[in-house]
Order: sequence, then structure tokens, then C-alpha cells
Amino acid sequence: MIRTSTTADGTKVALEGSVGIDEIAELEKALDAARGGGAFHVDLAACRSLCSSAIGSLIACHNRLLPEGRRLRIRGANEDLGRLLKLMGLDRHFELA
Repeated sequence: MIRTSTTADGTKVALEGSVGIDEIAELEKALDAARGGGAFHVDLAACRSLCSSAIGSLIACHNRLLPEGRRLRIRGANEDLGRLLKLMGLDRHFELA
């Protein structure tokens, strides 16, 4: 499941469960909310796993934010997801917390 919320400070996209190929269209739609300006956070606290296409979608979102001087912020990744993102070198691009 993918939930999006917007406040005066920015947008948060929360991913829940396993995000696989069947959820990519929904994820892409949620990540398009990043175009609204302000801070942009992806909350992985309730996410168990991400397929490679989901990770690709996060990278594409980050690349759209860069020309605006913004970064994708990822919060709450479990130990396995955090390790995966670091092994892929994405901690040098995303802000991981």
C-alpha cells in the first residue's frame, strides 16, 4: 500500500508491505507529488521489501528533484533495506535516516 500526505512543509509518501511490480504505477503516481515543492520524504518504516523497479522509481524521482536543488529523503528503512540502499551507493544521493 502507498499513502501520500501533503502539509505546508512538503509531501510524504509512505510505503507499506512489499512494493513489487504490481504497485509501480501507484508508486510513480505518488512520487509525482514531489513536483509540488517543499520537502519530500519517503517513509519506509512499514515497508518490508522493494523490487528493483521501485528502487528505480525512487532514483528517477531523486533525479527530477536535483535541478530544483532538492533531495529525496528516505526515512525509517529497516536494516535490510537500509543495507541494500547503502550497498547500491544510494546513500550518497538520497538522504537516509
